[in-house]
Amino acid sequence: MEMNRNQQHFIIMTVIYDELNDYFIGGGKSFRDARELTSELCECSFEEVDPYIQNSIAQALNNYGAIRDAFIPFLKNWKWERLPLLTQAILLMSYAHFYYVEKVDKKIVINIAVTLAKKYIDEKQAKFINAILDGVL
Repeated sequence: MEMNRNQQHFIIMTVIYDELNDYFIGGGKSFRDARELTSELCECSFEEVDPYIQNSIAQALNNYGAIRDAFIPFLKNWKWERLPLLTQAILLMSYAHFYYVEKVDKKIVINIAVTLAKKYIDEKQAKFINAILDGVL
């Protein structure tokens, strides 16, 4: 299935968000294999899913601990665990995109994150995400 980058970012964010939900509901033991959910969202077999989507999800979830730890020093007066899960998903996706998936200008990564936050969360979270990513990236 052919999709544009905005659609790909939505899929990535959604799968990471769903995995975070399952992770915390399940007591934080381990992430599920996101292949099935990714296939459902893309309406195709996992093998047909764009490698960018596959790699972004895998890197964000496989490096969850290291990525979370990278954000902690920048969360003044906040704890990672208290951030909304959708905010966490956007931050994980952005960090993985910048450091693990493809080298792009940090302004582009931040713009993607802020656009998603404005669309699916709110303006306040978008500003928070912008500030945090500016420091971490």
